[in-house]
Amino acid sequence: MSILNYCAKLNEQNEMFPSVFDYAQEHKVPIIDADSLNVLKHQLRLMNRKRILEIGTAIGYSGLHMLSVADDIHLTTIEKDKTLHDIAVENFKTHGALSRVNAICMDAKEIDPDALGHFDMLFIDASKANNQFFFEKFEPLLDESGIIIVDNILARGLVIEDEITNKNLNKMVKKVDAFNQFVATSEFHASFLPVGDGLLIISR
Repeated sequence: MSILNYCAKLNEQNEMFPSVFDYAQEHKVPIIDADSLNVLKHQLRLMNRKRILEIGTAIGYSGLHMLSVADDIHLTTIEKDKTLHDIAVENFKTHGALSRVNAICMDAKEIDPDALGHFDMLFIDASKANNQFFFEKFEPLLDESGIIIVDNILARGLVIEDEITNKNLNKMVKKVDAFNQFVATSEFHASFLPVGDGLLIISR
């Protein structure tokens, strides 16, 4: 067992939403890894985040977990896939969280950010090639003490591979790495965490 697997095992929690988790596994819907989810929720508790903007709803798995941290958390979440959006809305409804969710079915690249309001946390978990675009578009909506969390910054380990034969995959990985390097050399405070598929926490 590697050190990373050892820590991942310790980070495992009892699944709060087994039906949503099982659906994701059965239908191959990408969801946040368990140990990354644990860090994400821990950050919410530590920093008392209440107004979250999520880019990439999928079926609402991470959204449900974030809302479970406290009853006064409100989530605005954006998903461009209508089928996934509808499933997420049903999941929020089933688990009694829909009243605290503004679920938007739209391409996040096209939405007017000024219509969304202000937030104290931004969670980016959508198209990995667009991490920098989403960061630059939605970061201005954060309060001064707001934080940004980005999932999948390791691209399943491909960010350190020198030769990727698939051109589209290679292009995506290069964009993921370029965003990581941008953040690392920016004036933002950042922590790159080797949990799950890599989690990035950014603050001003």
